Amino acid sequence: MGKRTNFGFTLAEVLITLGVIGIVAAMVMPTVLVQNRERENTAKLKKVYSTMTQAYTRAVADIGTPDYWNLVGENDPTGAENLKKTLSPYFNVKPESINGEVWLNTNTQQLNRSAGPNIGAEEGGKYATFAVVDGMSLAFKVEDKDCKGVFGDSKALKNVCATFIVDVNGPKAPNQFGFDIFQFYITKYGLQPYGSQADTTYPFETSCKLDGDGYGCAAWVVFRGNLDYRHCTGLEWNGKYKCHGSNNSKYNSDL
Repeated sequence: MGKRTNFGFTLAEVLITLGVIGIVAAMVMPTVLVQNRERENTAKLKKVYSTMTQAYTRAVADIGTPDYWNLVGENDPTGAENLKKTLSPYFNVKPESINGEVWLNTNTQQLNRSAGPNIGAEEGGKYATFAVVDGMSLAFKVEDKDCKGVFGDSKALKNVCATFIVDVNGPKAPNQFGFDIFQFYITKYGLQPYGSQADTTYPFETSCKLDGDGYGCAAWVVFRGNLDYRHCTGLEWNGKYKCHGSNNSKYNSDL
């Protein structure tokens, strides 16, 4: 009867293999986590865009276009409250948030990591705010009571009434424009996300880049479905629309 030889791994080999696996996982996991959060934020932004569009449509059917919503005047706090009162009935609002304190003590930041506006207390409270049950926080500000504000070249962006801001994950960090905070115009002809091709005030190409403020990113996320502007350069509406490969990409593991 021949001698049987048992093949196996030594303890040292097993430990080395586990160590290599651990190193690879440590390198890959931050990127995977950031990508998952970006996909989640993209889905949430599209959801609130759809919900707000429905709310706007219903409000127009019930009351008329926003120039009939008693917006009072630019940056007027009473006008912002009237705007909130007009649109909030079409949302599943957290009852405790209707007093408008959901944005208080929230430190926002721009895409370039500079300090952003204090929405909860800026300029005597020109924003009116509330939160919805799925965790999103919204803020409203009047631009022009007659819906004649000009922010771009299109018919809608020449008839802007107000702005609304959404933080898709509420008070959770990082509270950063272009990552979890986005902005939309409320116009006489419907909603328009900041940074569209017709937006001359916050154009995507200058506002939504790593050294920019991040204010003009909403349109890209809604219509292109990614936040790749956080990881590579050269994105444009009529050209490159996502990062290719990892050589020109940088993922931030601290988000």
